[in-house]
Amino acid sequence: MAEPAMIASVAVDIDIVWRRVSTDPSLAEVLDDRERERAARRGNPARYTTAHALLRTAVAEQVGGTPQAVVFERTCATCGSHRHGKPTVAGHPELSVSLSYAGGLAVVALSRGGEVGVDVEVVDDSDFEGFNAVTLDPSEAPALDRLGPDRLGVARALVWARKEAVLKASGHGLAVDPRQVVVSGPEEPAALLQWKGDVALSTGVQLADVPLTEPGHVAAVALLSDQPAQVRLVSA
Repeated sequence: MAEPAMIASVAVDIDIVWRRVSTDPSLAEVLDDRERERAARRGNPARYTTAHALLRTAVAEQVGGTPQAVVFERTCATCGSHRHGKPTVAGHPELSVSLSYAGGLAVVALSRGGEVGVDVEVVDDSDFEGFNAVTLDPSEAPALDRLGPDRLGVARALVWARKEAVLKASGHGLAVDPRQVVVSGPEEPAALLQWKGDVALSTGVQLADVPLTEPGHVAAVALLSDQPAQVRLVSA
C-alpha cells in the first residue's frame, strides 16, 4: 500500500514597513480630510500623520493607484460600529492591514494570508510598578520575575507588544483583557500559548517578534492563520 503524500506547509508572507516619525508637511497631503482632522486633535500630530501616510503608501504599492485613492473601512469586532475598529481596504478584502505608532516609529503590517496585527512599543513605557497585575496571566509572571532590572524593561515591552499584536489581529483590541492572551516568555520564541477570550478564535495564531533596529523600541506581529508565517521587513 502506498504511503499517503505529505502536504508541505506554505509560509504566509507578512510585509512589515516602518519609518521614523517625521514632521515633513508633505505627509499630510496623502491623508484624507477625516485623517487630517484627527491628526490635528492629537498631542503629537506627527506620529498619527506619519503612520497613516505610511499605511496609505504601503497599501497603494500592493494594490496599485495612488495613496490618496486608497479607501479604508472599519468595523469594530466588539460592538459592530463602523466609526472605529480594525481598518480594511475597500475593494480588496484579501489584503489585511494593521498599523501602530509609538515613540519615534510608525510600523505597518500587510498580509494576504489572514488577518494581521502589529504593535510597536517604547521600552520605557512598559517599565512601571504594577505591570504584572494589569498585563499578565499568573502563568506568565515567573518568566519576568527571574529577570534582573537591566533586562526587565525590554522584556515587559516585548510581552505587551506580543499581546497587543494578537488583539489587533483578532480585531478585539483592548476590549479583551490582555491577561486573557497568554504568550510565551520574553526569552522564548514568540507564540500564543492560550486564548482565554469569551469568543473563540477561528484559526490558529502565528506570532513573531519584529527585528527593529531602532533603539528603545520593540515590536511584534500576529497573523490569524494555521499556516506558518514569514516576516519580511522593509524600511520606508
